[in-house]
Amino acid sequence: MRNFRDDRRNEVIANAKDLVIDYKFPETLKRMMTESGSIIPRSRTGLTAKQQRLATREIKRARQIGLLPFTTMV
Repeated sequence: MRNFRDDRRNEVIANAKDLVIDYKFPETLKRMMTESGSIIPRSRTGLTAKQQRLATREIKRARQIGLLPFTTMV
């Protein structure tokens, strides 16, 4: 029997082990956000819990210094 939970998972990040999550790379952080600017949950990104916490912190940091928008008009 197939596990449908795995089908729902949208691997946003292909190779998460070599991924550099830093506020200085907004292109990488944009892949972890929706078009409206909200952060994609861990169940859809495929990141580990530690990587997701780091990504959330770096996205918020990039928003504060103006590298990423808080929201966008859709």
